[in-house]
Amino acid sequence: MSLGAQKLYAITTADCTLPIHATPNGVSRHPARDVPQLYWPDGTICWLANLYLLNGYRKGRSRKNKGGTLLTWAKNLSPLIRWCYQNKVDFIDLTESHFRMFVNVLQMEKDSELASEKKRGEPQVTNICSTVLNFLAFLDERIPGLNLLGASGRIHAEKKSFQVKSGVDGKTITRTAWVHECVPKHRKSRRRQPISTSAVNRLYDTNVSVDASPFVSRRRYVMLRLLEITGGRRIEVSFIEVSDLEAAAKTGELKIFTAKQRHDDASRLVPVSQADLKEVMSFVKHYRQRIIRKTIGTENDHGRLFIAEGSGLPLEPDTLGSELYILRRAAGIDDEEACMHAFRHRYTTNIFRDLIRVHHCQNADDLNRVLSTETLKAKVMEWTGHRSMAMLEHYIHLAFEAEANFQETMDLLKARRLIQSVRTMMKDYSAQLRNPNLKATAVVALAEMLDSASSELAGLLGNSVGEG
Repeated sequence: MSLGAQKLYAITTADCTLPIHATPNGVSRHPARDVPQLYWPDGTICWLANLYLLNGYRKGRSRKNKGGTLLTWAKNLSPLIRWCYQNKVDFIDLTESHFRMFVNVLQMEKDSELASEKKRGEPQVTNICSTVLNFLAFLDERIPGLNLLGASGRIHAEKKSFQVKSGVDGKTITRTAWVHECVPKHRKSRRRQPISTSAVNRLYDTNVSVDASPFVSRRRYVMLRLLEITGGRRIEVSFIEVSDLEAAAKTGELKIFTAKQRHDDASRLVPVSQADLKEVMSFVKHYRQRIIRKTIGTENDHGRLFIAEGSGLPLEPDTLGSELYILRRAAGIDDEEACMHAFRHRYTTNIFRDLIRVHHCQNADDLNRVLSTETLKAKVMEWTGHRSMAMLEHYIHLAFEAEANFQETMDLLKARRLIQSVRTMMKDYSAQLRNPNLKATAVVALAEMLDSASSELAGLLGNSVGEG
């Protein structure tokens, strides 16, 4: 079996099962759909790599969205499998020089379409090497006397500990990872900013005018609405089902699959308005159902909300990302990141902005006191799908920044309206001052008006741009 130059893995089918253990009544088998299987470039099974994936499967690693975490591992192991095959080196025979050559190939390999560009950036190289080192450590543990990794091993990798915040309470815990001096170090990733209101409005406006079928246009609209009102990740929004929407119409809470959890069936409830639900269900009734009837038939309806117009099959998460990219390009948004995850940042930031306004919080300490209530803290984490409040600290700072900018904008708008009012009144006072009968009264009134306007204007501009 030849898988070609690029792809060295295949995914098990929906009816696949794997033996777990023997019982008096026979072999117990568990469902094993969407488990990647790795092959050598000549099509033969790569047994050792598959044992590593099987170990992940038995530990319950995610297989969501046709492979999940296991698929990521398979993709990251593919370059090592290809390199070992080309250089006629078995995994268990790898040495320090072999590993260094492999990492160098990862870093220097050129893009097949753009010869001037490297195929991989440093973060991708680091991720690949992390999986590879974990795989080699797995072999080292399973094969006595191999001595593959370690200070005295054939590959001079080290197992280092580092501190991370995790858990429901954001406690600091110790994690370990294999590192090697020739692998690029992890760099702190730049955080995306929430998508702006202006960009969101431009996406909606563009969707009305961009060339697309009525179904696709309406599907894109519903996608934007759900990104706004749920704060869901791309894969989470793509997995929304019609039955979830129908249930939400009764409860006011929409069930959302939660990614980045240990269990594939993890979910959360997000509050949604009846108006938004009616809008989405209108799409289901007037657009989605018609496509289902024309393609796969009502009796074969899989239930997923987002479907392809031509086939009626569920849309892949990446397709939703491509839809947003089309709208962003058509809207000419190039001054900020108008991606799907930026909607999630907007949703989470707005939760804290609402809390700041409702409870009149002046700073982060005030807001943290509000969040000290366990019930409220749990609700915020449920709505956003985060595992700890520590993961949400960044959004608290974003919320206060946004509120400060909002207040500044409102003060400047008030100042502008005040100036316009003063100009209008000055014209009226100018006319009064020309009238001898009104002059004395007008002078007093004018002085009072100017004093009042000056005081109000000083206060507004002082709040907005600072005094002194």
